[in-house]
Amino acid sequence: ILVAHFLQSVSSGLVLGGELVYHRGRAEEGGILTLAGQYSRPNWVATLNAGKGGAHASYYHRANKQFEASTRTQETTASFGYRMELPEANMVFRGMVNSRCIIGGVLEKRLTPLPATLIMGAFVNHRGDKLQVGLGVNVG
Repeated sequence: ILVAHFLQSVSSGLVLGGELVYHRGRAEEGGILTLAGQYSRPNWVATLNAGKGGAHASYYHRANKQFEASTRTQETTASFGYRMELPEANMVFRGMVNSRCIIGGVLEKRLTPLPATLIMGAFVNHRGDKLQVGLGVNVG
């Protein structure tokens, strides 16, 4: 397998490039070319990747220092994600919802003065009638 990437800044906000993946095995040989582009401004970034496997687009927007939002489309799923920082409480909350009726969120609480972060998360799949809940500690 051989993978080659190329990205070039065309202007201060526009980056264009591509990726070539070539594979050769006993029974098959082939290559896949994907083209990519990114346009960014001070508070937002939009990307597009297009190739044989389909097209993937994403958009990220920072409204202010406490709130960020993004969208991402992949195959037939569209999702909306957001991030909210609460510096006075040493907390960050990330949430998402997608078109497959999955809603989730992760809360990170910095445990000062310890070098650790408490992480709590939950994801609900309404169509699949599933709930996932997690709790963790990140040291460092």
